[in-house]
Amino acid sequence: MGNTWGRILKVTTFGESHGPAVGAVIDGLPAGIKIDRAAVQKYIDRRRPGQLYTSSREEADRAEFLSGLFGDVTLGTPLALLVRSGDMRSRDYDDLKDVYRPSHGDYAWQQKYGIRDHRGGGRCSGRETLGRVMAGAVAEQFLQQWAAKHQKPKPEIVAWLDSLGTVCSPSDAQSLQHNIENLSREQIDAFPLRCPRADVRAQMEAYLRELTAQGDSCGGTVIFAARSIPAGWGDPVFDRLDACIASAIMSIPAVKGIEIGAGFALSSLQGSSANDTLELKDGKAAAASNRSGGVWGGISNGSTVWGRAAFKPAPSIALPQQTLNKDLQPVTLKIGGRHDPCAALRGIAVIEAMLALVLADALLSGSLSSMSTI
Repeated sequence: MGNTWGRILKVTTFGESHGPAVGAVIDGLPAGIKIDRAAVQKYIDRRRPGQLYTSSREEADRAEFLSGLFGDVTLGTPLALLVRSGDMRSRDYDDLKDVYRPSHGDYAWQQKYGIRDHRGGGRCSGRETLGRVMAGAVAEQFLQQWAAKHQKPKPEIVAWLDSLGTVCSPSDAQSLQHNIENLSREQIDAFPLRCPRADVRAQMEAYLRELTAQGDSCGGTVIFAARSIPAGWGDPVFDRLDACIASAIMSIPAVKGIEIGAGFALSSLQGSSANDTLELKDGKAAAASNRSGGVWGGISNGSTVWGRAAFKPAPSIALPQQTLNKDLQPVTLKIGGRHDPCAALRGIAVIEAMLALVLADALLSGSLSSMSTI
């Protein structure tokens, strides 16, 4: 089972939705990194349930550091983090023990392993992403401290809600580029639903209220950006930086699509209008535009690394659905429990975490060859 991610910086997540705890073990993190525990907790709180238009499951989600630190400084040994679970209502899932939810992992997991944890989806639950967020928070601190040590601008990683269900007003290229280059995480968190577009926020909230009342769910898209990433991160062919980003983000539950930079829109352009030309800026080479998402030939080119991820609607809905039970008999299923009406909302923090992990792993991998020592 693929529970470990990374080449040099390896992250293993563990735990099930209704188990006693979830967490992560981070291996390959250099010694001497000072960990700001409060900053890690703040990162976790951004994906915590119980927020506006998310699952009503009430979890404190307080991080515990079990190993890998002396005081608040990494030892270079495996760093283990744990969050204990408390607000489980496993009885809400009793009716799902012998029934397969449409578009959920139930049936596929049963076929592969011959056993599954039906309570909250077990390991197929979005709660698994909590371990990723803890690891991403640590990776982000490592990136920032590396930049400070080498007197480079600190990397900034941000993501925000771009569309929700049918609510989407296309941004013009200029305003999109402005947001990619300038929006801060603090600004994004101040917006309702973490959407910076004032023209659609009220529509999004009304749409979510309607969906919640109906017992339905919706998908959404999230834009992500990583600024101040030096040129030269990533490797050609199979370990391309854009390929690693795509793999990491596609591993997030409910993500079904991703594009780097302008992505699919590039397919309708000619090379003369799609290419990011080089120019001299402040005595250095720089791309005049950034349709490629900051990556050329699988390697960062010094521009902001950015893209967009698409989340499918959450499969657990209260509306009646047709499915099969374990005896392959047709049944009508109406799912209870507490579920997110749109996975993209809490997925924003998870995307930021996975992006931080990819970049930290790329930095560490590069340091073994041509880059400066960590």
